[in-house]
Amino acid sequence: MTAHSPLAAVIDAAERAGKLNLRMQDIRAALPDTSLTALQQALYRQQRRGRLVRLSRGSDHWLIVPLQHAAAGAPPPEAWLDLYMSKTLGVPYYVTLLSAAETYGASPYAVMVTQVMVPERRRPITVGRHEVVFHTRARIEDMPTRWHETPDGRFKVGTPELTALELVERVALVGGMARVREVLRELWSSCTPQGLTEALDALQEVPTAQRFGALLALEGQDALGSRVTEWLCDKSLRLIPLERGQARDTSFEVDTTFKVRLNADDRSANT
Repeated sequence: MTAHSPLAAVIDAAERAGKLNLRMQDIRAALPDTSLTALQQALYRQQRRGRLVRLSRGSDHWLIVPLQHAAAGAPPPEAWLDLYMSKTLGVPYYVTLLSAAETYGASPYAVMVTQVMVPERRRPITVGRHEVVFHTRARIEDMPTRWHETPDGRFKVGTPELTALELVERVALVGGMARVREVLRELWSSCTPQGLTEALDALQEVPTAQRFGALLALEGQDALGSRVTEWLCDKSLRLIPLERGQARDTSFEVDTTFKVRLNADDRSANT
């Protein structure tokens, strides 16, 4: 296909207008005289050239790849994730865990994937060099979120307080408690007592709140810790380890406020 083909002209015009997301109905509307078979062949050739990338098999959602993003094979998720999730798939979502922490400047590690919370299980997708993995959450639309805005676009992200709680809740997905604590130390400044109460009310996870409260006490975050104490005051608590599945060492002690068992390594990690 030459650079002056009808489909190439549509792609160039869309990019000039700042529109990188193209769905099949948009393309067919722009090229009404082109048969579906010819159009599919043209799309395939543009994909081979690296000019277009398909977001997922069967989605009929195509993404224009501007020259500055050619090395990555696609623009960043800010340019397409919200439209793909909310319009193409019609699925509620928000960016979560380490990917969310990164948007708040609280990720001391390079995040290689974008972690997204959705209501039901979905297979991961790869768009250029960007990988998106999905995790599930019940009552997802009740969770507190905000927009992450960039020059490339925007997507929904869990609030800092929800992100902090989910990191503790799903510690095994993000590399263990030591890594979570390192990320949380960069995240505390973005959290507020009011936001924490909102996230606790939405999540309704007592063991997570207990563990989170114990971490706040270890880190000297008294204002946030008081909110957790208030939230737990009418809840039934059982003794739990700081990290699920954690072996009990011989020198453990108990945080009596939150009923969390702390091993020597948990206390020494507070540096």
